[in-house]
Amino acid sequence: MTLPPSLRKDLHTTEDEVAWARTLTPEQRLEVVASLCRDAMAILMLNPKRDRVLSVRDPLPESTVRALARLHQQR
Repeated sequence: MTLPPSLRKDLHTTEDEVAWARTLTPEQRLEVVASLCRDAMAILMLNPKRDRVLSVRDPLPESTVRALARLHQQR
């Protein structure tokens, strides 16, 4: 079996693969992330167990809980 050229590490390094992202503005990076999120949600909607997947939430770290509490107090 022969790998396609795009997967051959002797032809493409990780640095080559991410070079385009290094040139993006913060706004462009945000659009890339938003696009990926839209794609992920579209794929998730095809999953028959999507409700179960969407119901799972990781707990916030205690440091984040404290930071949010400080921000609420400052309002």
